[in-house]
Amino acid sequence: MTDYSIYVARFKAFLVSQSKSNYTVKQYSLDSAQFVKFMKEQNCEMLMVETIQAYKEWLQQHYSSIQSVNRKLASLKSFIHFLQAREVIPLLPDDLFSPIAIEKNELKTLSIGQMRQALHIWLISYEAAEEQDIRWMALRNYTIMRVIAELGIKSSEVVRMKWSHVHQDVIRILSKRSYRDLPLPQALLDVLQFYKEETMKQFTVAQEVDDIWLGLGNKQGEPITVKTIERLFSYVSQQVGFSVTTTNVRYTAIQQDLDKELHATEDLYEKYGYARKGVLQERATRMEKSE
Repeated sequence: MTDYSIYVARFKAFLVSQSKSNYTVKQYSLDSAQFVKFMKEQNCEMLMVETIQAYKEWLQQHYSSIQSVNRKLASLKSFIHFLQAREVIPLLPDDLFSPIAIEKNELKTLSIGQMRQALHIWLISYEAAEEQDIRWMALRNYTIMRVIAELGIKSSEVVRMKWSHVHQDVIRILSKRSYRDLPLPQALLDVLQFYKEETMKQFTVAQEVDDIWLGLGNKQGEPITVKTIERLFSYVSQQVGFSVTTTNVRYTAIQQDLDKELHATEDLYEKYGYARKGVLQERATRMEKSE
């Protein structure tokens, strides 16, 4: 029986020579080693079509995430090509490594009534709070939700927001690799301005930092993280009795724009940070409108 484990280290060296990223080298090497271990445990003497098929079934049984399975299949495909190029194994059909189709579920959105109810939660907290820091936090959380509801941006984009990027009727939104300038409605600008004034009262450091969203507790005066946003949405969901997330609020904003614009996908995909019009069109077909 061929010991394919000796080729894992060689495959890793090959990936390094191809200037692959450290992450790719590490992950592809681990995935290849996992496949070789599977072969040994199954007493597979030869690497054949049946071996790949059995491993594919094993992956689906042991990994709940289809994305993880598909990534491991992509790693395996590269390893197999490496072995074939060195005539260690015979040619195998590439369709053995075809990714598993991911079932595309409907995308949840909120009704107008649900959106109002969700936004109202932090307003109630703001009005009822007696302690200044709790009152300020409720205002911050309401403002965050209002920004997402009106601009339709992601949590990761929210935490990158800067005061220096607010220019009267335009706000610059930073994504991971780019940015886009969005119209800033006067009503939303007024809310942001009021929040800014209250933040200046709450933190002396607020006058020195450019980050819009700051934390309390042991992170007082420091920029918040995506986890903070997830927690405030989780609290709202508990209060209203239905799921309220950054994602379904964002999709609600997109859907409202799509309903208003006859040729919306031609104009809106860049507004919401999609690289291609087709991505927004695909999302639009999956949006489930709440009654």
